[in-house]
Amino acid sequence: MMLLLDIKLKLSIMKSLKNLIVILLCLPLLTVNAKTKNNQFKRSDAGIRVGAAFGIPAGAIPDGASGLPMPAVSLGMFYSLKFTPKWSIQIGAETYSMKAKFNTPYSQFEYIGNVEKYINGNVNSTRVDTIFLDKATVENGMFNNKYLAIPITANYHFRKGWSVSLGTYVAYNFKKEMTGTAKDIYFGDRYNPEYSLKVTGTMPFNESDKIKNWDYGINVGGNYELKSGINFDMRINAGLTDFFVKEFTAPPSAYHNIVIQTTIGYRIGGTRRI
Repeated sequence: MMLLLDIKLKLSIMKSLKNLIVILLCLPLLTVNAKTKNNQFKRSDAGIRVGAAFGIPAGAIPDGASGLPMPAVSLGMFYSLKFTPKWSIQIGAETYSMKAKFNTPYSQFEYIGNVEKYINGNVNSTRVDTIFLDKATVENGMFNNKYLAIPITANYHFRKGWSVSLGTYVAYNFKKEMTGTAKDIYFGDRYNPEYSLKVTGTMPFNESDKIKNWDYGINVGGNYELKSGINFDMRINAGLTDFFVKEFTAPPSAYHNIVIQTTIGYRIGGTRRI
């Protein structure tokens, strides 16, 4: 019963967030005044951004697990259309990485590779097998996922040079990585763990194919622009879809991609017009 209520709550929150995004993106169109109709405030701008991204999949943390986001390069361009002195819409195209280290206990996953090398000590074997592993500890784990994203935001310019934003994004993961080194490994029958055997030594860990290709969610941030056209932007991208594929049951809960981007940009043409 509690699980069903939790699912219903999550679906309700996601639906509310999506409705909020639609309202905010439509709000500038609803607040256009007479001056806007005469194109006095309607201006468009384009620019570029470069900076850093810090991200990590967020979810329930298993006992003994740890993780740390790492900086990665963020590059992008944007186009903005201002409807009123206070409101504008911005669409962008960018690439960024979600890069993080992790160490974690792990259970119920498959290893594909040279099993004889690790279990029987046959270093000359070239045989490739698939074996089910009951549990292990993953060390020196690494996430390194590269995304191509399209963010769309509604921007509110509350004072000269300053603005806040709220919107949505969709991102394609064109390079997936979830790797590390497994130790303290037990393999055997997933339905009868008491028959498991311990593997001596370590084995490569690679579950990169368990990460989804697509991510989408909401973003919220703030921006400050100088008179020269140089601007400073910070955004948080919060994924609404699961980070891992549905068939992947090892994580103790659903995980969502959380990425913080901090960038320096330049609006082409310079000279602030806000």
